[in-house]
Amino acid sequence: MSEAPQKVFRGRGSLGKILQMTEKLGITRPMIIGSEHLTGKLLKKAPVFLNAPVFADYHPNPDIQDAVPAATLFRAQECDGIISVGGGSAMDTAKAVKAILYAGDAESAEAGKYPEKMEIPHIAVPGTAGTGAEATQNAVVYRDQKKISLSHPALRPDGVILDADLLKTLPLYHKKAAALDALSQGIESYWCNASTEDSRLHAFLAILGVLDNLKAYLEGDEHAAEEMMDASYQSGKAIQITRTTAAHAMSYQITKTMGYAHGHACMMTLPVLWEMAYEKEEMKPVLQDMSSKMRLSDAQMVPKLLRGILYDLEMEIPPMPAEDRLNELAASVNTERLGNHPVPMNESDVREAYRRAFTPLCAAEKQACADIWNYYGA
Repeated sequence: MSEAPQKVFRGRGSLGKILQMTEKLGITRPMIIGSEHLTGKLLKKAPVFLNAPVFADYHPNPDIQDAVPAATLFRAQECDGIISVGGGSAMDTAKAVKAILYAGDAESAEAGKYPEKMEIPHIAVPGTAGTGAEATQNAVVYRDQKKISLSHPALRPDGVILDADLLKTLPLYHKKAAALDALSQGIESYWCNASTEDSRLHAFLAILGVLDNLKAYLEGDEHAAEEMMDASYQSGKAIQITRTTAAHAMSYQITKTMGYAHGHACMMTLPVLWEMAYEKEEMKPVLQDMSSKMRLSDAQMVPKLLRGILYDLEMEIPPMPAEDRLNELAASVNTERLGNHPVPMNESDVREAYRRAFTPLCAAEKQACADIWNYYGA
């Protein structure tokens, strides 16, 4: 199925164009899914929707059941479109609502029992710069603490508004974690088995967009915030083509059971996965290509750079879990995602990657990593 192009408004203050977007997509009575804070910002720009139903009762890592009352509300209020405003959880909840509305119930949506056409328009307004969910057809949700993915081309948002003004009040930790999510998605998309010429272009723009703007973005630079917003979108466009790999697959239980944000969890394992890939002779050309594009002469410097970012951002790595917990983490990984990883990995390999990721570095190793990041781009 070919994808219809998304309608995208970019730039600071572009949330003010929300009524232009709803008109383009034929939305007259939307249901709004998002936090009270960001929904308030939206309604200030579009007071005509002050009587629109608002749904905010979803979890940070949404359960598919979160979307059931929202779908009921949509039907009861006779809505004709959805506006999601917020991070990946808001956008994934909106996609799950749309899936349930067409499939009939949560179980059918989970089974992928969709009609041929799904024409409820969805406008995604990201309130973070990192998940790229505004560009993808996938919704990450949970059932009984286990991750499931809803996916259909019609679940990709029809309209996107990228307004960096919405990032101003985002907590610092979430700014950092979201940025690491975009960086991880760019790297994973670039090296994965499903990569294409188009996906590598989007991945390249995402990787450099994060690396070149992260420091200034966290210091409050407005232009850097716009660049980060676009880097996030590019990372979403990349994984829309390719999907992700082992770092994402290994991150979900770290987030669910240890409480670390998704991007933070991805970056815990990505440096180790790079090192394990470099041990395979056939992977050295693609890793050297990526490191060159990241303006590093040696592919073995990249995992040090990634760790240096974590240390500089003061994003901790948890202590080594007990042996039984390592086994549980390894057993939890979705093997389907591992099929897209550039080198084969079995459960034993995954366990070893977790073990190496949680092994602390000595002070000298930490300093070397921090130095590479501190001098990066200088």
